[in-house]
Amino acid sequence: MHPRATRGRAGASRRGPIQPAIAALSPGSPAARRRALAAAFAVTFAAACGDGGPDAAGPHEPPAPVVEVLTLRKQSFEDQADLLGELQAESSVVVRAEMPGIVEAVEFEEGQDVRAGSVLFRLRDREQAARLREAEAELSLAQEDFERTQTLASRNAAAAAQLDKARANLEVSRARAELRRVELERTRIRAPFDGRVGARLVSPGARIESDDGLVRVDAMDPLALVFTIPEATLPLARIGAEFSLDVAAFPGERFPGAIRFIAPNVESASRRILIKGRVPNPGGRLLPGMFARVQATLGQREVVLVPEEALVADPGGTFVWRIGAEDKAERVPVEIGAREPGRVEIRSGVQEGDRVVVAGTHKVREGVAVKPVPAVVGGARPEPSTAAQTTGGGA
Repeated sequence: MHPRATRGRAGASRRGPIQPAIAALSPGSPAARRRALAAAFAVTFAAACGDGGPDAAGPHEPPAPVVEVLTLRKQSFEDQADLLGELQAESSVVVRAEMPGIVEAVEFEEGQDVRAGSVLFRLRDREQAARLREAEAELSLAQEDFERTQTLASRNAAAAAQLDKARANLEVSRARAELRRVELERTRIRAPFDGRVGARLVSPGARIESDDGLVRVDAMDPLALVFTIPEATLPLARIGAEFSLDVAAFPGERFPGAIRFIAPNVESASRRILIKGRVPNPGGRLLPGMFARVQATLGQREVVLVPEEALVADPGGTFVWRIGAEDKAERVPVEIGAREPGRVEIRSGVQEGDRVVVAGTHKVREGVAVKPVPAVVGGARPEPSTAAQTTGGGA
C-alpha cells in the first residue's frame, strides 16, 4: 500500500500547478468542465513563461532602424526651362526690281546658296545701255571743251566766265553719265546678302513692275530662334545665356545656341517676354520655319538640393526626415523649387548643414532614434572623413 501511495505523490509533484485546477473539476456540466480545463492550461503557460527569471519579464525593445542620411550643402544649380520656339532667318527678304522691265534671264537655280551681290535676274537693258553710251560721249566732249578752255585761260585768251561754264558743263556731263550707269545697273537684280534662294516667282520674258516679288532669299547661317518666357523668369534671363534645341527632323541630335535679344516689354495678352537666340547653322541643315524644343539655361544659383528619394508626401504636404539631437528623427515640412534629374531644390524648411534621410524613410517615426549611415552618392559610399561629416557623429 505504501509504495503505491508514494508513486501517487510523485506523480502529483511532476504535474505541478495543473493539479489544483484539475482537482477543482466537478461532475458539473460539460461547459463548466471545459472552462476549468482552459483555466488550468492558462495557469500552466504563465508558470512556464515565468521560469526565465526577473530579467525576462521586461519589454523587448527592437534595434534602431538603419537609414542612409546626407548632410546638405549648397550647390551650383542652373535654372533651365523647356520651351517651344521657332527657327527664323536672321535676314529674309523677297527680292524686287527697282524699275519696271522685262526679265531677260534668270541667273540662279532654285534652292541655291548665293553670295551677296551675285546677279539673280537680268532685265532687258538695250535702252539703258544706249543712254549710257550717249551720256559717256557727251562727257568726253565736255572734258575736251573744258581742257581747251583751261589752256586758253592760262594764256589769257579766254575769259574766266568761259572757263567756269566749261567746268560746269563737265560736271553736268559726269552726273548724267553716272545716272545712266545707275539705270543700267538697275537691270541687274542682285542678292542683298549671303543666303539661300527659294522658288522663283517669275520666268524669262515676264514684264515686271517695281513692286512685283521675284524670289525670296533667306540668310541660313546663323539662324534666329524665337521663343517666349514667363515674366516671372525675367530676372534669370541674360544676354549670352546658352541653350540647346532639337527638331523633329533630326531626332536625338541637339544644336547649341545663345540668347542675343530680350524684349524690353511684356506681351499684355500672354504675360510673356519675347526672346531671340542665335543658332549656328554652318551646314544649312536647319531651316527657317522649323519648330524647335528648347532647353534654355536662364541663370545659375547656389541652392540646397536633396535627392528625390528624400521627399515624402502625405495629405499634410511634402516633408523630409531630419536627423536631430541623439539621432532622433524630426518631420520637417519643406517648400520645393526647381527640379533636375534626380534632385530637387529646397527653398525653405531645411538648410545647409542639416542631415536628412535619403533612404529608409519608410522606417522612420517622429521622435524615434535611428542609426544613420552615410548615403550612397554616385554609386559609392563617401570616404571616411565625408562619412563622419555626413552622420554628424551620431550613434
